[in-house]
Amino acid sequence: MGLFGTIQQASGALQAAEIGLQVVGNNIANANTPGYIRQELQQASSVAVREGGLIKGHGVRPTGIVQAIDNALAERMFSANTALSGAEALEKAYTQLEELTTDLDNSGLGQQLSLFNNAMHELSAQPGDSSLRDFVILQGETLTANIKRSRQAALDRRELWNADLDQISDQVNRLTHRIARLNLDIATIEGGGLIHSDATGLRDQRLRDLDELSKIIDINIQEQESGAVAVFVGGDYIVSNGNSREVYTAYNLKTGGNEVRIIETDSPLEVSGGVMAATLEARDTVFGDYVDSLDAMAGALIRSVNEVHSQGQGRQGYSELTSSVAGQTGVPLVDAELPWLPRNGTFDMSLIDEDKKTITSHRISVRMLGQVTDSTINSIVADIDAIEGITANVTAEGRVEIKSDSPTSTFVFGEDTTGFLATMGINTFFVGRNAVDIAVNDYVKEDADFLAVSKGGIGEDTDTLTALVDIVDQPLEYLDGRSPRESYENTIAGLGQKISLQKSATEGLRSFHATLESQHLAITGVNIDEEAIKMITYQRAFQASSRVIATAAEMLELLVSL
Repeated sequence: MGLFGTIQQASGALQAAEIGLQVVGNNIANANTPGYIRQELQQASSVAVREGGLIKGHGVRPTGIVQAIDNALAERMFSANTALSGAEALEKAYTQLEELTTDLDNSGLGQQLSLFNNAMHELSAQPGDSSLRDFVILQGETLTANIKRSRQAALDRRELWNADLDQISDQVNRLTHRIARLNLDIATIEGGGLIHSDATGLRDQRLRDLDELSKIIDINIQEQESGAVAVFVGGDYIVSNGNSREVYTAYNLKTGGNEVRIIETDSPLEVSGGVMAATLEARDTVFGDYVDSLDAMAGALIRSVNEVHSQGQGRQGYSELTSSVAGQTGVPLVDAELPWLPRNGTFDMSLIDEDKKTITSHRISVRMLGQVTDSTINSIVADIDAIEGITANVTAEGRVEIKSDSPTSTFVFGEDTTGFLATMGINTFFVGRNAVDIAVNDYVKEDADFLAVSKGGIGEDTDTLTALVDIVDQPLEYLDGRSPRESYENTIAGLGQKISLQKSATEGLRSFHATLESQHLAITGVNIDEEAIKMITYQRAFQASSRVIATAAEMLELLVSL
C-alpha cells in the first residue's frame, strides 16, 4: 500500500470526520425543533487487503446517516397516546354531563321531584283549597318541563359529539394521504431500502403524522423493507406504501347515529381506542345512557302517578273525554303498541247527576289471558258504549273518545285492577310515554277540579290524594324495586363515580405516556453536551488524520530526495 495508501487512508478518515461534524452540526441546529429525531453517522472499517504475509486495513468508510430511534418504544408510545387521547375525550364528555345535571340553582330534577311531592303534602293537609290544587298542577308542569329540558340538553350535547365524527373523518383522510405520500418520497430517496441512510427529514414528518393519527384511532404500524409503512386499523389497512383508503361518515339506522366507514369496502372502521372510539362512547354511553335513564325514570313516574290518579275522582265528572294515548285498535292489547301492558281484570265507571250522586255503576272487563278472545281497544270501547247514557268510539288516530249523552249527567272512573285507564291516558295526571313527551294532562291544566282526590266518590274521601303523596319515593317493580327519585339519584351518584374513575384513569394514562415520552426523547432528543463531545472527538480525529497525511508527505518527500 505504501505511503500513498497511507495518505489515501487518512484522507478517508478526514472525509468521515467532516461528515460526522456535519451530522453533529445538524443535530445542534435542530436541538429545539419539535419532532426532530437525532441523527447518527454510521461507520465501518474498509475491507482489508493482503500484502505478502500481512493483511492491512484500508481505514474507515461512512455507511449511512440514520435516526436514533427505538421503534418498539415508539409503538408503545403511540398506543399510550391512543389511550390517553381517548381518556381525555371521555373525561371532557363526563364533565359536560356533570354541568348539565348540577343542582346548584335548585332547578335540578332532584329538587323538582321534592317540590312536586311537597305540593302534594300541602294539598293533603287542606284538600279543599283551590289554590293548593293549582299549585300541585304548577309544580307538575315545572317538573315535566325540567325533565324535558334536561333530556333535550343531553341530546344537544350528544348531537355535538355525533357531529364531531365528520371532522374526525376529515382528519384521518388528511393524515393518511400525507403518510402515503411520504412513503413514496422516503422509498424513492432511500432507494427502496438499498441505501443505508434514512430520509431523516421526511421520516421526522411521518413520525409526527403517525403520532397525530394515533391520537384519533388505534393503529398498528408495520414498516416495510422499502422504508414505507403500512398502517392497519382492526383488520383493515388504511395506508399501504403509496396508497391510502379514504373514510367517510354515514348514518347508521341501528344506532341512530353516525359511523365512520371505509369508502372502498363500505365497511365500518373498527376502532377500539383514541378520540374516535371515545366520541362514539360519549355519544352512545355517556349521554345515551343518561337519556335512557331519564326516559326510564319519567316513564315510571308517569305510570305510577297515573295508575293511582286514573282510579280517583276530582270535584266533578267528565262530560266528554279523549284518551291521550293512541294504539292499534283491532288487535289484542298485547300487540296494540301501548306504553305498557294492562293486566287481566276490570275497571269501574259510574254515571253521576248534577248533585254528584251516582246514577248507575258499571264494571268493564279487560281480558289478558293470552287467548284469541283477549280484549282489544275496540272491544273495550264497545263495552263502554253499551252503557246507557254514554257514547264511546275510537277516533281515526286510535284514541278512545267517551261522551255523556245527557247535559245533566257526567261520568267518573273507579277501581281499576287492570291499569287500562292509565295505559290509555284516561283520567290521568300526566300524559306521555317517557321524558320525550311527559306533560301534565290538558284536562287537569284547564280545570283543577279534575285533579283526582277521592277514591270512593266525589267528596267522599281523600284516599287517592293520600296514595299520591310520597309516590315519587315508592319502590316500583318496573324500576327494579327503586322509586323514581331513587332511580334519578342513583343515576347522578353513578355519574359521580364514573367521573372520579375516569379522572383517575386519565391521570394514570397521562403519567404512563409521559414516562414513555421521556424515554423516547432520551433516545431521539438532542443533548447539547453529548453533541459537543462528539464535535470535539471528530475535531481531534480530523487533526490526527491531518497529522498522518503531513507525516506521510514528509516521509514521501524524504524518499524522493534520496
